[in-house]
Amino acid sequence: MTTTPTTPNTHTTGTHPTWPRLETEHLPTDADTVIIGSGFGGSVAAARLAQAGKDILLLERGREWIPGEFPDDFASVRRNIRTRHNPMGLFDLALGLDVDRLIANGLGGGSLIYANVMLPPEPEVFNDPHWPEGINLRTLTPYIGRVRAMLRPEHVQRAPKHVEPLTGLAHHHKLPVKPVPVAVNLTRPNEPNPHGIQQNTCTHCGNCVTGCNVGAKTTMRASYLPLAHSAGARIVTRTEVRTIEPSPKPHHRWRLRGWRLNYVGAHYERTPFTLDCTTVILSAGALGTTALLLRSSAAGLALSPNLGHRFSGNADSLALSYNAGITRQAGIGARDQFAPDSEYGPTIARMIDRRNGAHGHLIQDAVIPYPIATMLRRLLAGRFALSGDERIYCDLRPGGCPPGCSAIEHSQLWLAMGTDEANGTVRLGPRGEPTVHWPDAHRQNIYRQQQDDFAHLSETGESIHISNPRHLVRRSGIPAQSPVTVHALGGAAMGPNVDTGVIDRDHRVYTGHGNTTGTAVHPGLYVIDGAASPTSLGANPALTIAALAERAAERLLHHENETP
Repeated sequence: MTTTPTTPNTHTTGTHPTWPRLETEHLPTDADTVIIGSGFGGSVAAARLAQAGKDILLLERGREWIPGEFPDDFASVRRNIRTRHNPMGLFDLALGLDVDRLIANGLGGGSLIYANVMLPPEPEVFNDPHWPEGINLRTLTPYIGRVRAMLRPEHVQRAPKHVEPLTGLAHHHKLPVKPVPVAVNLTRPNEPNPHGIQQNTCTHCGNCVTGCNVGAKTTMRASYLPLAHSAGARIVTRTEVRTIEPSPKPHHRWRLRGWRLNYVGAHYERTPFTLDCTTVILSAGALGTTALLLRSSAAGLALSPNLGHRFSGNADSLALSYNAGITRQAGIGARDQFAPDSEYGPTIARMIDRRNGAHGHLIQDAVIPYPIATMLRRLLAGRFALSGDERIYCDLRPGGCPPGCSAIEHSQLWLAMGTDEANGTVRLGPRGEPTVHWPDAHRQNIYRQQQDDFAHLSETGESIHISNPRHLVRRSGIPAQSPVTVHALGGAAMGPNVDTGVIDRDHRVYTGHGNTTGTAVHPGLYVIDGAASPTSLGANPALTIAALAERAAERLLHHENETP
């Protein structure tokens, strides 16, 4: 099968210094430890295990991205939507009847397009009985410290103007507006970081979530992955594992089957492969890991009947305050990322914390990246064209308007996350792709509470409240309040035994049939990523997933060293 590539896989030169490539072209037929996926779970595991002397082969289905290659306008965003015929697209977007979701596709996983936030969950999150004994905020604190030392989060010292409406909501709830720790180089000079990667100082362009072309964002590609590479890990991209089965070869436990995408002229060619190894770590994200296990289960691998359950969207939601009556909010990113005319970002700078133990939610500001704002400009102006508003007309005018006078430049995106019921189910679609089934997801009280706060923010800013911009173009039959998540969790969740979970507290995968003790595991098979979380985390999950991965790598070394 051949497909057309999105962009050439070439080194970037010019304005931003070239980063050394980490990927290698050679895919071996056998290996010791294989890690599938390179997000916050896989990258952390690769670094720590390689440092411990393990022979690591990391496989990533997407391509390698470096600053200067990320989309910088809406046309390039469209070209980088991942589809069956465009498998190297950066944005893996699925619009479903129950839950919409967006995940990343590339070396570094979700860190390539995350909003950089490093927040821990509330301690009470781990009181949920679905979490195994011994996993709690106290036991995770040392590992959280390791992650912070690697990613070096900072706070935006001066609040951007667009966060002003948060003050009114904070007064309403008698709560403070808090700065948010973000893994971005805000204050350090343009220089190599401790891992030898050039990290420039943030320009505050606000375009973090379409990929940082400035090179200020601390992704896995700028931190744990170069550490893994320098410790000897081999990294192979454009390689998708489809199933796992017991290996027939001596001294190997597992056989992986999948395909590689190779450049042939102007196209990708899909080539099947098999690879035998001793240890497999699944780190393809909540949906990717769960789908891989579901396909393997369908092919005969004995796994827990809980596989696919406990899916959570982390109670994510978003809303837009459109065309505010107050002074220009500058809630969209800069067209010129290297010399913006004002300080717009990072994407998230401030929040209101309405969490009460394991319940409640966070409200955060969010800068709309310039490539997305150019699309929303026309979409929203067309929707409200009959209002007679001069600002909206500016967004429709062919020649445009002077900066600062359009409706989209007086608009602000808001984000929320909290605790949902984690009652979603991941199943396989007709081509073996993951689909989320959760018909009543939009009826949960948490979303109504979040929308009440969003409406208050729009009222404070004298703007039009749009509960979710995606619903302006929703298909018939999709509920008006269907959730959207960028923080997919669960599907191969932890549990005390095979009757309650898919993996144990040390991330080892339970066996299915004949598991009389309820705690028997497949030797050498692990899940280390967001799929392991049995509940919402109630906060941006990157810090927790990475901390769990730090702990899991430590436990894996213990178990593998005691196994003959």
